[in-house]
Amino acid sequence: MRGWAVAVLAGLLVLALVSAIFTTAKPRDAVSWVEAALRDGLAPLLYAVNRAGRAITGLWTAASGVWDAHRENERLRAELAALREENYLLQEFRRENEVLRAALQLPPWAPPAVIHAEVVARPLNNWWGVLTVNKGSVDGVAPQMGVVAPGGAVGHVRAVTRRTAEIVLLIDPRSAVGGIVQRTGEPVLVEGLGYPGTHLRLRPLVAAPDIQVGDVVVTSGMSQLFRKGIPIGQVDEVDEGPYGLSVDATLRPFVDFAKLEVVSIVARYAELPEADGR
Repeated sequence: MRGWAVAVLAGLLVLALVSAIFTTAKPRDAVSWVEAALRDGLAPLLYAVNRAGRAITGLWTAASGVWDAHRENERLRAELAALREENYLLQEFRRENEVLRAALQLPPWAPPAVIHAEVVARPLNNWWGVLTVNKGSVDGVAPQMGVVAPGGAVGHVRAVTRRTAEIVLLIDPRSAVGGIVQRTGEPVLVEGLGYPGTHLRLRPLVAAPDIQVGDVVVTSGMSQLFRKGIPIGQVDEVDEGPYGLSVDATLRPFVDFAKLEVVSIVARYAELPEADGR
């Protein structure tokens, strides 16, 4: 019985389907009840599918737009970074150009026989006292040559290789150079104080010296390092001992040793032509 009932039901379904196809296949103006039922029944599903398709399309379009905007943003960021780097390089070249121009326009007191050199290194254990430049024996540099900058005296060459030279700065505690007070002509000894490299010690070489704040001290020319009259610094503090018989003063150098980039090495004064009578 069950098999017979299934066969009958299947036959009825096939007949209904054939009837629906036959009915809907004819040209007509009206909609059959089968089509109407199918349309009405599927309308909510078709509407939902259409909405979902539009939503997916919108999301895809939005995602594509966001991705394109992200790629464009990354491109603009890369271009901006490149422009910033180029700007920094141009600023550095401009600053180096200004430094080199200043070094080449040395004041009248600088001797004519000079070797211009760039600072390439400073030792970490003596940052304030020593520096290395990129000129050596092949360039004519030798130990005990004086070193100057546009501001004044810098120090002297201590050791030389073929391509480099080590310079001991005036602020190094091991450094000492003879000087004179311009206002009075009194001889003094200028010594380095080391860190932080902003002052030098001034020791008078005469009894009851006359040294005042604001006095300018220049090289005395009594050594082979420097000719007479190269600026060293200006007195900014004076400490008088008992009865004014001793004076201990500090000197602010004209050269900013922390910012040295280019220096000029001069031949030993005694070896310069026409040194006598200068």
